[in-house]
Amino acid sequence: MTITRRPGPLEVHVRGEGAGEVPESAENLVCRAMAMGLGSLDGLVVECENRIPLGRGLGSSAAAACAGLVAANAIGGLRWAPDDLLMRAREIEGHADNAGACIYGGIVAVVPGGRAVQIAVPDDLLFVTVVPVERVSTATARGALPAQVPHGDAADTLARAIGLVLALERGELEHLPELLHDRLHEPYRAPLVPGIERLRRLCGECGCLGVTISGSGPTVLLWCRRADAAAVAEHATAALAEVGVAAEAKVLRVAPGGIRARWVEGPDTRLAKAVG
Repeated sequence: MTITRRPGPLEVHVRGEGAGEVPESAENLVCRAMAMGLGSLDGLVVECENRIPLGRGLGSSAAAACAGLVAANAIGGLRWAPDDLLMRAREIEGHADNAGACIYGGIVAVVPGGRAVQIAVPDDLLFVTVVPVERVSTATARGALPAQVPHGDAADTLARAIGLVLALERGELEHLPELLHDRLHEPYRAPLVPGIERLRRLCGECGCLGVTISGSGPTVLLWCRRADAAAVAEHATAALAEVGVAAEAKVLRVAPGGIRARWVEGPDTRLAKAVG
């Protein structure tokens, strides 16, 4: 997003994902986040170029909230530290998971209290994101979860989560196939994710190291090594076509750094550009 100062009321322009759908007003999530630090947004033109699909479990709302907070921090000279940004993003989102990755970059784990801990990213790790055409609201995905889970499911998932962190820190990607199994949320959300059972059958066939639901879904992440990413994407697209699911596969790396702001013009007509 780019913010330009000029006399007059707030203007908001949205291009890309969600154009014509998300509000072009102070109700836009970006603007609501900016208002937490600036109060009035008069005199600003906000231009958003959205690249993250909405309602797909890819953290689009956290990206918008964090972009607004970072922009407010820069424009207002607020001197919020990254932890301050995360605290405010958590107020907006209700949790800090996606916001932690937006602000700090890399792979993060959010611990109780909302503190984000960075985990080393193996150089060889890439993801193939399989983004279905249809959406699933976060509220619907949360509603699919039971109030309680069996103790054995919690213990098994906790053990695998600890193993996953250690494998990532050590770069031991060969252990991922046995670690990327979840018994806390995926069994309940899988019916909302079109084609996931077919995608799971790719694990071990074409260099795919594991298949997990991205966020609350319905996007699916296929974990793979760099050399296998193109083949995994091709097989994923073909597999979903077999079961009649329309989706787009993209090869993505883990962003090494988080969102940031920079001035790109002089002080009289300054532009704050939030880049993530």
